[in-house]
Amino acid sequence: MSWQCFQLTFELFSPLHIGFHKVGSVQRTRHYIPARNLLASSAETFVRSGLLHHSYQDALRWVQEHLTFSYFFVDEGQELVPTYTNEGLKYGDLSRECFEHRYISARVTTAIEASTGSAEDGSLHEVEFISPHTLDARQNPTTTRMSGYMFVTDEAWETMGNETALKTRLTELQVGGERRYGFGRLRLAGCKPSTGICGIPLTHGTPRPQVQLADNSRFLAHVPSGGVRARGMIEPLVGRVTQADSRTYGRTLTRSGICWAPGSICEEAGVFEFAEEGVWTRIQ
Repeated sequence: MSWQCFQLTFELFSPLHIGFHKVGSVQRTRHYIPARNLLASSAETFVRSGLLHHSYQDALRWVQEHLTFSYFFVDEGQELVPTYTNEGLKYGDLSRECFEHRYISARVTTAIEASTGSAEDGSLHEVEFISPHTLDARQNPTTTRMSGYMFVTDEAWETMGNETALKTRLTELQVGGERRYGFGRLRLAGCKPSTGICGIPLTHGTPRPQVQLADNSRFLAHVPSGGVRARGMIEPLVGRVTQADSRTYGRTLTRSGICWAPGSICEEAGVFEFAEEGVWTRIQ
């Protein structure tokens, strides 16, 4: 199967919350967009625009088969990919603390008791998010950008038409949590063909996109930890999906097992394949 690769850059037009874990009453956000969020948003967009005349579930299966996304990271001239170093977790040249000071904020919200119109007991919580503009008071605010890569099969390319049509289909996406409050609005700011991702060359003509990693390369996605030597952080990767309708929202769990987190360092060269959910799996 042949895949075409494009580098996409989106601008944030609202706060972006990608669910991570909870600390006390604080809902933490990831500092990047996993591929599965972009797959789901693309399927929804294609159905609403009339490109795919399927149910959402069928559209999602089509998208998983014919489109593949990398993870998307904050871009300020270079992609700020998390990297585990001897000095701790860094984002480009920024320490974790500097990155969070520049890009991460939070908002306090509460559920409303319908019968009284007042705050529901015990519902006060704080939602972290990636800010749509930089927060460093010493610099003029700039719009936050997120960059990553999309792979398209020949069949998907024929369905979409051409590069201009592709850009039109992806002009605006909405991803992540808190969308009923307007969170997660992305607008396409750039789209160009690419022969690699973050300097890593691609393997062409394979059933799924593949990358060849050298020793001490960064993982740019979650990687199942079994049989993979690396250093960094491991975490259980669990997601929620809706398989029937909105009344069963998030009841089904997806599990990719225990994974190395993005930014972990591969200690043994190998070939990794993009799985349908965007996780990298080792095949050699």
